[in-house]
Amino acid sequence: MTSQVLRALEAKGLIEREVDPADTRAKRLRVTDAGAGLAPRAIAAVEDVDARFFRPVGHEDAVTLLSRLADPEA
Repeated sequence: MTSQVLRALEAKGLIEREVDPADTRAKRLRVTDAGAGLAPRAIAAVEDVDARFFRPVGHEDAVTLLSRLADPEA
């Protein structure tokens, strides 16, 4: 999965892979100028999604969910 993500980022010109001079089996990743420019927007989007996903759940919604989990046929 990681290699697919890296291939996608590389194809979009957001990162570049370079051979590590100390170990030719390894690759070094370098963020391009385009990738660095996009990073603040990507970070903000991830933080927004996290905040919405982990927002507090109201008491009634929590009771309803727990009731359904306890008795799925109800």
